[in-house]
Amino acid sequence: MEYPKFILTATGHIRLGMVTLHRHLLEPGDVCLGGGYYDIDYLTMTLVLSGSSADYGAPRWDEVDKVILPEGFEGMTLKIE
Repeated sequence: MEYPKFILTATGHIRLGMVTLHRHLLEPGDVCLGGGYYDIDYLTMTLVLSGSSADYGAPRWDEVDKVILPEGFEGMTLKIE
């Protein structure tokens, strides 16, 4: 079953998608620093990231200098729970 999941890459990119496994979000050459689940609050234009990946563990936010949101999400507020 697919769920709204995200991963954090070593370059600081957030990858989002409806996938079965977090690894399905990886692109060639990516190094994954963890992941979790996402939700979008359209009323407040907030991207909410939470939880932990069974494949890669919790995101290691402290290992990236800058978080890069996917195209189309740049203006949203990022909330990490």
